Amino acid sequence: MSIGFIGTGTIAGAMVAGLSGLPQPPDILVSPRSEAVSTGLAARFANVRRVGSNAEAAKADIVVLGMRPAQLSEAMAGLRFGPQQIVLSLVAGLSLDELRKLVPQARLAAAVPMPGIARKIGPVTLYPGLPELVALLGPLGDLFVVADEARLNMGGLSTFMSSYFELQARLIATAIAGGAPPEDARRYVVSLLGMLADTARRTAPEDFGRLVEEHQTKGGLNERVRNKLLAEGWFDAVPEALAAAAALSWTALG
Repeated sequence: MSIGFIGTGTIAGAMVAGLSGLPQPPDILVSPRSEAVSTGLAARFANVRRVGSNAEAAKADIVVLGMRPAQLSEAMAGLRFGPQQIVLSLVAGLSLDELRKLVPQARLAAAVPMPGIARKIGPVTLYPGLPELVALLGPLGDLFVVADEARLNMGGLSTFMSSYFELQARLIATAIAGGAPPEDARRYVVSLLGMLADTARRTAPEDFGRLVEEHQTKGGLNERVRNKLLAEGWFDAVPEALAAAAALSWTALG
């Protein structure tokens, strides 16, 4: 099975890296844009070949669209796909109905991978669950085949990524202000957050509700910090911000 990438943006490039790290990597064709990324991928991985045009990449069994929405029409101009091909869209804000107007023949799907797909970690949402794509994406992270297209973004949870790193930076700064050497502060915060993430991963779904209480003592410092943040509406602000982001047009942002 061959995989063609038309457009090699950040996420598409990460997906190529993840696929190329499989025990039996597929043959991958990458289109010439972006030049620096496509050339770099072909030089890095033996299974990746940089082709001369989008039309060559479009001959693959599975064709992945990894460009920005504004680049879509130009990139797809003149391309033809057959009924046995699969076209997988990574294009933010592009509905499958809109894609069908450009690709009337092929089997269509959409996915939302995260940057960690390069290391085969993190969530990947997919709709619909075409068997070939489930087999392809399953080894690249935690795959979620959603019930309908509207759920691909999981309520906008992926828009929290930079906020997570902002929180990490604030914690590191707090440790430094308390007298910790910068390198120790960074390592401590990364270790602490990694430990908590690992605890959550190892916790059974039915026990998730107990994690808060298990990580604070009645009247202790963890409880005091959490209560102050609760009182100030800190946690309420998170879903409010996510909802506001979800209300925006992803097409316009792309």
